[in-house]
Amino acid sequence: MTVSRTPEQQAYAAADERSLDFVQRLIASSAIGLFIGSLAVVLAGYLVVSGVDDLPRDSVIGLWVMTGVIGLVTAAAVLVLHRRAWYSPWVLLGLLPAAVSAYWIL
Repeated sequence: MTVSRTPEQQAYAAADERSLDFVQRLIASSAIGLFIGSLAVVLAGYLVVSGVDDLPRDSVIGLWVMTGVIGLVTAAAVLVLHRRAWYSPWVLLGLLPAAVSAYWIL
């Protein structure tokens, strides 16, 4: 049995569906940013605090590059999740942990 809806009810249902989609994308992007992005931040923090003393120089540089790569992948994933182009200038925010830690590492 099909229920007939008025145009106002159809517009409300469409707006409600868009709102739910937005909330789902927001929660998923927050989870990606928190879990994967924190990996880049923690790795950069480790390199700054004790990585320079504990590891050889080439390992520190390699892990520092991986910090940048993880940050870029995280930023691109969040942009794609929000239906934006992954090659947007906003993806450069993923390099922030690597850029901040570069002062102490290099």
